[in-house]
Amino acid sequence: MKILIAGGGTGGHIYPVISIAKTFIKNGDKVVLVGRKNSKEENIYKTHKLYTRTIESAALEFSPKKFSKFVHKASIGIKEAYHTLREENIDAVIGAGGYVSAPIVFAAITKNIPVFLYEQNIVPGRANRLFAKKSKTIFMGFPDIYGFFDGRKTVFTGNPIRKKIVNIKRKDALNFFKFDDKPTLLVLGGSGGAKKINNIFSNIIKKLLFKNRNIQIIFITGERDYHVITKKNKALPPRVKIIPYLEEVEYAIGAANFAVSRAGAMTLTELTRKGVPGIIIPYPHARDNHQEKNALFLKSKRCIELIKESELSENMLLNKIIYYLTHPDKIKTMKNNTEGIFPENSEELIYDEVRSKINE
Repeated sequence: MKILIAGGGTGGHIYPVISIAKTFIKNGDKVVLVGRKNSKEENIYKTHKLYTRTIESAALEFSPKKFSKFVHKASIGIKEAYHTLREENIDAVIGAGGYVSAPIVFAAITKNIPVFLYEQNIVPGRANRLFAKKSKTIFMGFPDIYGFFDGRKTVFTGNPIRKKIVNIKRKDALNFFKFDDKPTLLVLGGSGGAKKINNIFSNIIKKLLFKNRNIQIIFITGERDYHVITKKNKALPPRVKIIPYLEEVEYAIGAANFAVSRAGAMTLTELTRKGVPGIIIPYPHARDNHQEKNALFLKSKRCIELIKESELSENMLLNKIIYYLTHPDKIKTMKNNTEGIFPENSEELIYDEVRSKINE
């Protein structure tokens, strides 16, 4: 069987594609990945030695200038999609999100190639909503509790995450940072849309260290704010690590007892699968407010505390963190509540469903 998987844009779209692709390859199938030309996903797929092709694509925007750009790039992308499907002789297509998937899925539908969709968030993106009726199956990273899709077509697989995150041992993760076996806080500022979290947390680090002499901190700021934050927080003790980006994020998640984070689908899945509860502050301008809805689902499972960014302040965040770190019983209860929320073998569930539908 030869499978084409189209997806890209953010890491939240890229790394699940890699996990899915490697599962098909492990089972003896051929896989073609499709991303945008000269893009982050193209570079990462090739770094993982995965066969990759590229097409033109652009986000759907309704301002006159951006819409004309979309029409131009989309028309080129659809032509390239047809060419790719024909040249590669594809048996099935998985649209894995990001606007690069739309031309491929459209072309596959018109050529009667079986199409499967994968949706990371609890609120689906435009492309997946558009093509849902023509798909064989829609793989859901979160349960479809809002009923966006025909329930007969959805399978709750959870989001595939990197095996290293699941398998990392806490001792090895702590050693990576030269930390002791003490309470460890992970703060994920992120590269986009988390400026307020970065600003507020960078202003309370020294107060937090003064109030809790045992706490260890991993603060991943994102590239944009890193230099400003480190300039503001000079001469910190070794129990604080401020870093702009960490490719080996499994060490950060594996070391953490508690986290402060945005509510992206993949980040929440990774933290939950690893049993790390936390304070979740959704990005308020996310499309269709999907981050808040992602977080509300986990709040209903009692494994996170949700704080809206509009309500966030330095004193609030400081007091909340101190409260949880001085009440390990609360963290333990929240950690226990993470168990069983998401399936553990997401990529295998996706593989089995595709294989089953193709063989019908």
